[in-house]
Order: sequence, then C-alpha cells, then structure tokens
Amino acid sequence: MRFAAPLAVAGFALLTAVLTAHADEPMEGRFLASRSCQALLSIRKDTNPGQVITGPGVSYQLLARNQKQATYYRVEIPDANPPERWVAAECGKVVPAAATKVAPPPAPTKPKATDLPYVLALSWQPAFCEASQKRPECRWQTGNRYDANYLSLHGLWPQPSSIEYCNVPGAARAAAEGGRWKDIPPLDLSLATRADLETMMPSSRSMLDRHEWAKHGSCYPGSADAYFSDSFRLMKEINTSPVADIFMRNIGRTVTTANIRAAFDQAFGAGAGNRVRVACRDDGGRRLIAELSIGLKGDIPAGTSLSDLMLAARPTDPGCPAGIVDPVGPQ
Repeated sequence: MRFAAPLAVAGFALLTAVLTAHADEPMEGRFLASRSCQALLSIRKDTNPGQVITGPGVSYQLLARNQKQATYYRVEIPDANPPERWVAAECGKVVPAAATKVAPPPAPTKPKATDLPYVLALSWQPAFCEASQKRPECRWQTGNRYDANYLSLHGLWPQPSSIEYCNVPGAARAAAEGGRWKDIPPLDLSLATRADLETMMPSSRSMLDRHEWAKHGSCYPGSADAYFSDSFRLMKEINTSPVADIFMRNIGRTVTTANIRAAFDQAFGAGAGNRVRVACRDDGGRRLIAELSIGLKGDIPAGTSLSDLMLAARPTDPGCPAGIVDPVGPQ
C-alpha cells in the first residue's frame, strides 16, 4: 500500500503529459500546400468525408496544430464538408500571419517566347478520381470517356516556378490561391479550344482551367486561347504516340517508369525519356501512376515540335519507379 500514492502521482503526471502533448494549439496564418494530400476530419480514425485532398500551390487558412512539434495542421478548406480538416505537416509549409499581411512583390511581366523552359504536366485522371470521387469531373467518368484511356492536361508551367501570376489582379490571385476558382473571371476561349478543354482537361469542370491560367498561363507569351491550344497540341502528340499505347495496353497493370521513358525515346528521339518524371500516389496499399511532368524548352507559340522542345530541356530524375495504370471507378 505504501507504493499506491507514488504510482498514482506518476500515472497522473504521465496522463497530463500525454494530454498536453496532443492538445490543439491555435495558430494564425496560412498553410501553403506543396502537394496533393488527404485532408482528414479525424487523425486518430483516419477519416476523410468527401475524399478531400489539398491542391499543390493552394494556401489555406491555418487554424491550429496538433502539438508543439506539429505533425498535422488544422486548416479551413471552404469547399469541404465539414470545412475544418487536418493535413500532414509534410504536405506543405506554414506562412506566418505577419508574412501574409506584407504586400506581395510586384507580379512578374510576361517573358519573351524564345528559349523558355517549361514543364508540361499530364495527369492520369482515374488515379486522381480515386481520392476525389465526388468532384464533378469524377462523378460521371466512364470507361468510354477520353480521360479514361488517355492522359489529361493538368497545366503548362513556365519555369522557374517563381514565374507566376503575371499581371493578375489581386482579387483573382487571392481566389486562385484560396481555392475559390469559381471566383476567377471566365476565360475568353474560342469554341474549338473550349471543346478541347471539355474533353482533354476534365478538371475544367471544377474550374481548374481558370486556376491554371491565373497562376501559370498568365506568364505564357500569348493569350488564354493560345495557352490552352498550344498545350493541347503538345498533349495530342503524346496521346497519339507509343506513350499512349503503354497506358492503354496496361490499364489495371503495373508499368515501370523505365518503360514509359523508353516509349518517349521511341516517339520523340533518344534522350527524350530523360526529360520525363513520373509521380505516383498511394491508394489503400496500391501505388498508382498519377502524373507525368515533361521538361520542355523553346518557342512553343511558334509551333516548335515536341521532340525539339524535349531534347532542348534539361534531364530530370525519374521519380516513382513503377505504378499501376488505374482503371475507371473505385477499386
């Protein structure tokens, strides 16, 4: 009996330490996402109603951290239900409140067209929709739709990445950075370009086209119509090449990055594959191919071929070594 009191005190101290270590600590500022990650309602239960994910380059209102050395941050995602979610600390960085109140640096002006580096980002839409099944572009995806069998446009990004939001009004930039893409003004596109947008950029149903134009296309040496029509021209070269065959022949199977790079070499010349990086995402124990990032350099508006643009770019690391080409629908 003489040991009961010390043990009780020790137990209480341990419980207090545990509760203190995991108490939410309110924070101010923004959380700037660097990649797509699950936005959890409960860390302990690992729940994510609506399968909400963060958008790379999008900032969110910061509410709290789960402990002093944060492993998760609680943020507000306006379109989520409920909107307050936990995001892993490794998925982005904190921008302190003081920094958010400082006037942003002057927006860069449009660079000249000649000899620019770019990244052409193409998504495998079924893999994206595994984690975003309630988004409009995912709810009606079928095996007969273009994006079930071909790569889709994510964006065309002038490099370096610091070149963004060129001459974009403050309200439109705030809407783009805050994930309020419907508040970005509609784009002036021709009927032909808009038809391609509906087919080859399915996430335009969620206004991704407005976000991509505001952040990246505004720094492209041309109009919004030229930005998207040039992007689709390059994408069509890939989707009518042996690269497309690799994806279509292996839906539901694992494909290696080495094989994808070899297909680019076959289609666009020896060494083209070294300009391709493959990104994957984990889905319930499966590793899915999510996106291809393709390095380019040159005068795209002048109609330079994809082969010449790729071979003029710097090589990149291969990224994910292999992944599954996900079929349409929840797996």
